[in-house]
Amino acid sequence: MQAPLVTAVLPLKYFVKAYMDEAIQSIIQQSDPNWRMNIVVEPEDLSKFHNLLCAQLTDERISLISNHRRGFAGAINSGVEKAETPFAAILLGDDKWADNAIAVLNREIQENPGVDFFHSSRRIIDEKSQPISKIYDSRSSFKMSDFRWGSPIKHLLCWRKTKWAEIGGIDENLLQASDDYDFPWSMAENGTVFKAVKECLYLYRNHCDGERFTTHQLLSDSRKGIKWILRKHGIGLIERNYIVWKLRFRGSLGKQRLYRNVFDRWLKEKTGVDASRNWQQQQYK
Repeated sequence: MQAPLVTAVLPLKYFVKAYMDEAIQSIIQQSDPNWRMNIVVEPEDLSKFHNLLCAQLTDERISLISNHRRGFAGAINSGVEKAETPFAAILLGDDKWADNAIAVLNREIQENPGVDFFHSSRRIIDEKSQPISKIYDSRSSFKMSDFRWGSPIKHLLCWRKTKWAEIGGIDENLLQASDDYDFPWSMAENGTVFKAVKECLYLYRNHCDGERFTTHQLLSDSRKGIKWILRKHGIGLIERNYIVWKLRFRGSLGKQRLYRNVFDRWLKEKTGVDASRNWQQQQYK
């Protein structure tokens, strides 16, 4: 076996066990066995996950570590810090990597020594792991201004650890989209060299079976979080308000949120309303 080049970082807090098991299995069954995986959990949950993942943790390539930083972004940063490979990549607990993801990433890293950040094509799957979208091709080129309307860089995200360290890691002060929006934007501003990988390596699961940012984060917080990111990157007040309004109008911001704001969540919980009862699987083009 060659020395591994990529560590998959899997942050876990809220989870659906079946999806979590599938996510981990998607790494274990990689066609190229040269990989490492850091599963990151909250300190108080270490014992629980040791028991839940006792079978998977017999694989010496998998490590269970504690999040010693803050929140979701901090969990990813903790996993990257512990990575002993030159590159790290994100796998979220609902999602899966394609069976050839490591093989493709290893090939790309070896053939493109000047590239710092690889990003692949992706596809959406449902609760039964069935594809419900076309393959969305990774973008081979983009302008810095493209980030204003959302990240042109999508999962699978795989980056050089030293470049991650140059910007201080993923921003832990943000409410949302720290990993797949602010982070690649910040890396681009730092002169990072990107390369699009055409193969579909990431399978993103859309569901409402358990608590997750996409459904359970308040719509008001989502709006605020995007405004924070836009402000961080120098977008003025009028323009960022317009961008958030336009994203909301298009349905690309908060379309599947279960709660509009704190009061809406309180009222539904107080009255026993199942907020997920009207949730519907999104229709993808």
